[in-house]
Amino acid sequence: MLKRFSGLFFLGLLLLFGSAFGQEPPMPPETPTQPQDWWPTQPQKLPFVHTLFSSEMVLQRGVADPIWGWSFPGDTITVTVLDSKGGSPGAGANATAVAGEDGKWLTKIGPFSAGGPLTLTIHGTKQQAVLTNVLVGDVWLCSGQSNMGIPVRTTENAEIEIRQANYPEIRSFTVGFLPSYVPVAIPKPAAWEICTPEKAAHFSAVGYFFAREIHQVEKIPIGIIHSSVGATAAEVWISADGIRKYMPYDFHEQLDRLTKDAGDPAVDYFQAVEQWAAAVDPESARKHYTSDPSLPTNDWQAITVPKPWEEAGLTNVDGLVWFRRSVEIPAAWAGQPISIALSQIRSTDITWWNGQLVGVNQIKGHSRTYQIAGELVKPGPNLLVVAVLNTDGPSGFCGAPRSMVIRSATDAQLVALSGTWQAKPAVAFKDITQPFPRPKGGYYKTIAGLYNGMIHPLTPFAIKGALWYQGEASWPFWLQYRRLLPSLIADWRDRFQVGDFPFLIVSLSTQSDKQKHPVEPGYAELREAQWRTARTVPNTGLAIAADLGDEPVSNIHPKNKQEVGRRLGLVARHLVYGEKDLLYSGPEFTEMMLERKNVDPDPSAPPTDQPFVKEFQTRLYFKHLGSGLVFKPGNAKPNGFAVAGENKKFVWADAVIEGDTVVVFSPEIPVPRYVRYGWSYNPIITLFNKEGLPAIPFRTDE
Repeated sequence: MLKRFSGLFFLGLLLLFGSAFGQEPPMPPETPTQPQDWWPTQPQKLPFVHTLFSSEMVLQRGVADPIWGWSFPGDTITVTVLDSKGGSPGAGANATAVAGEDGKWLTKIGPFSAGGPLTLTIHGTKQQAVLTNVLVGDVWLCSGQSNMGIPVRTTENAEIEIRQANYPEIRSFTVGFLPSYVPVAIPKPAAWEICTPEKAAHFSAVGYFFAREIHQVEKIPIGIIHSSVGATAAEVWISADGIRKYMPYDFHEQLDRLTKDAGDPAVDYFQAVEQWAAAVDPESARKHYTSDPSLPTNDWQAITVPKPWEEAGLTNVDGLVWFRRSVEIPAAWAGQPISIALSQIRSTDITWWNGQLVGVNQIKGHSRTYQIAGELVKPGPNLLVVAVLNTDGPSGFCGAPRSMVIRSATDAQLVALSGTWQAKPAVAFKDITQPFPRPKGGYYKTIAGLYNGMIHPLTPFAIKGALWYQGEASWPFWLQYRRLLPSLIADWRDRFQVGDFPFLIVSLSTQSDKQKHPVEPGYAELREAQWRTARTVPNTGLAIAADLGDEPVSNIHPKNKQEVGRRLGLVARHLVYGEKDLLYSGPEFTEMMLERKNVDPDPSAPPTDQPFVKEFQTRLYFKHLGSGLVFKPGNAKPNGFAVAGENKKFVWADAVIEGDTVVVFSPEIPVPRYVRYGWSYNPIITLFNKEGLPAIPFRTDE
């Protein structure tokens, strides 16, 4: 069968169905470079006020906050800030700007103290915007790969957490997936959301639990800007200029290829996708599957969604399948923008709303959320059509019913999309010879691509700091990561222009089977690179997650994101919020001393039949001891430690706690030279301080 495919299509198959480091689904191109391509329902027009600035937003306290947008060249823009009583919240409540030749205007307001609500009024000659219910607090950027993106609804005790997630002073802004060969001005359409049980369910879990910790302790509003994509390597999150500035020996060859790879930006990707669907299945175009609400569906099959179609009655079907349903929209939503969440889909979907293509995603198993412009939303019946392409099971809609909903930006009510749909198998995969269109924005492995589409549009928004949970896709290049992560931090600090802001790193959780051998390289070296960064780069911190893995061990997404957020909160409270005496870290190795296990016998003592044994042991010293060291309860004996002699052949070691030290020894290694602890994908973590924070995995041989 594969011989029938073109070389380009075969490459596409590898991208779609191949595996990626970290056992996460690969992410082929989803969106093109130019904003008008990913938002095709209206002509491209840069907004009067950047989309980050909206009602319900959080401004960063204590700094002059940049605010910007676009108008006609030379236009004078005035910004006025009023408190809840209609008065001035302080200095910087009035500002002006003049739009430049490119139409962009930028000014600064504040600094303001934490609190609110405020109202911002932005006036131009021809345009005006009013932002209400604006709070002032601390804003944290949350980025990385899928463990940062995992939503609250998939964590431990999710139903309880969601029910209790009523924090009106916590707000979240989620940046949509947008790889790009060039920096773009605005992110995919999104809006600030107030933390309510309905909204918090899809917040970044790590971001939310961190925000909750800080909000409850500091009693200030917290904003989280969530910008992450699963399976992404660190180099896609740093700018091209940052690579050239901070990494003189890495990635330059890839950068030189970007211009060539970008291709012709004039090609309309959505139009190409619709042409592909019409060519692959001419009947769908002839009968107007996507736009005719009165289409007879006598030959379509009623099917329960979400459920893999193999389980819902479409057996022995691989290829292109059409899904349709009529959606009843409340009258109050008419003309208002909405978002549709379609759960996880395997593998590629093409989605239309009332005949307008609104989304394309080729990420296998990735959750789909698409924004619908208000002009496409009408009261009463609306037509939703999804074409799904897959080659093997499970296929189609594979998420949970609660993840298939429609949300309005102005109403807490949800419209369910789960239930009965109409489905029609179209073309078998073996008969599809035309390659799926490739967008011009690159894909999730394009170097600098996600910086261009998902970080650059946010700059120079004023932030307090950043949370970073990434590394599963970078572990094979751990040595390079030692240079890359500090470079990314320096680059982001340049871009956001708020100084050396705090950068808090989550040290990787676990993957694969529980450690069986004394040394099992993998994530261990990447964790070490993260620790080196936190040790050497100013104003950075580290939260350990190596003890938080789930069973079965194949789960790369541990559900206990509450503890990850709490530990990040401890680091922030110590590093950022002035709690200098707070214990924020588990034990951290500082030095090792070699000492005799058995001392020489007293020459004046009577002879003994016991032979003198010259064995040595190592004594390990730590900081961040808290109330003292302890081995994790429930272990028959402390483990996770390994020792080696000069040959670096490690064996399991025994360990005992003596005061504030740990003594490690093995009868197999008479003279130990090196110690490793927790050195594995899924390490045995047994050493904690009494406050329950785990020791940082380490090695003494480098």
